[in-house]
Amino acid sequence: MDEARAREFAASSLTPAPPALILGARRDNTFVDPSRGTREYEAEIEVPFWLPGQKAAAGDSARAQERSFRFGAEVARWSMAGLVREQVWVAAMEAAEVTVARRRVDTALAIEADVAKRLKGGEVARGDLLQAQGEALAARGALADAELRHRQSLTVWSALTGLDGIPDRYEETPATTDGVDRHPRLVAVRAAVAAARAEIRVADAFRRDAPSVSLQNRADRDVITGESLNTLRLNLRIPFATEARNRPRIAGAQALLTQAMVFEQRERAFVIADLAAARFALETARAQVDLARARDTTNRDALRLARRGFSLGETPFVVVLLALTRAVESDLASTRADIGLKRAVARFNQAAGVLP
Repeated sequence: MDEARAREFAASSLTPAPPALILGARRDNTFVDPSRGTREYEAEIEVPFWLPGQKAAAGDSARAQERSFRFGAEVARWSMAGLVREQVWVAAMEAAEVTVARRRVDTALAIEADVAKRLKGGEVARGDLLQAQGEALAARGALADAELRHRQSLTVWSALTGLDGIPDRYEETPATTDGVDRHPRLVAVRAAVAAARAEIRVADAFRRDAPSVSLQNRADRDVITGESLNTLRLNLRIPFATEARNRPRIAGAQALLTQAMVFEQRERAFVIADLAAARFALETARAQVDLARARDTTNRDALRLARRGFSLGETPFVVVLLALTRAVESDLASTRADIGLKRAVARFNQAAGVLP
């Protein structure tokens, strides 16, 4: 962007190139009487000037490039927002799994304590206690694994953002999209197309090097009379425009425009496809939440009934363990579905080009 601003500053100058000062001197190679030889001194200043349309074309091109770079920075910011969004929900998912794992440990320890109490009363076999203890140990191992993954996700988050922890609030609401025209990727490629078009106008306007006008003052001494004479000369330098010079420049600018236009079409197709996929994923996530919650409610009730039946001596302990396994799985699935829905909202907003 600084480079583009420098080009705009150059385009606003009075001349397309700096003026030049030319100095010259000539004298006879006379050693017998140097005072009677010929002497000439020349001082010339040469100033290039803009041809009609060149200054405007150069200024438009510089401003178009500055806009292209600025919108490119917005694309970079949007891309970084996508990385931050993904990582914050990875950390949130791992934190939710830690919570589920702790609930599993609490439930397993409660069942183990109940079985141990009933074993002392001679109501159950020792094998039931061993199974309960094995489930409690497995729950503790799962909790340790979940805590490790959570700490690892926080480490990646800190490396990405420089923050020690995730913010207190990071949930998003679905953005309302009226189309994709204002998506940062499309805004940037349209700016790149405009910059390429401006470069074609520059190539067309600068078909020849800058012409220049020069004013020369010449002082020389007459050989016969010895008098000094001053003369002024005005020169106009007009370079020619040739195909050998202009055709490669115009063809190169046209090639850049063609590439930019093709890239714009491809980016539009990708943005539309990404947004459609994100919208479908969001609708699917909403449906999965309802199913996961219904399954979790059913398995929680089944576990409660199994534990009650086991306390009354009507249900074998293996049924309790099976109900516990299903309840843990449905609890984890429900938690993942809830987090997945919120992450789907963030991904939809990212696909829509909305910054968090």
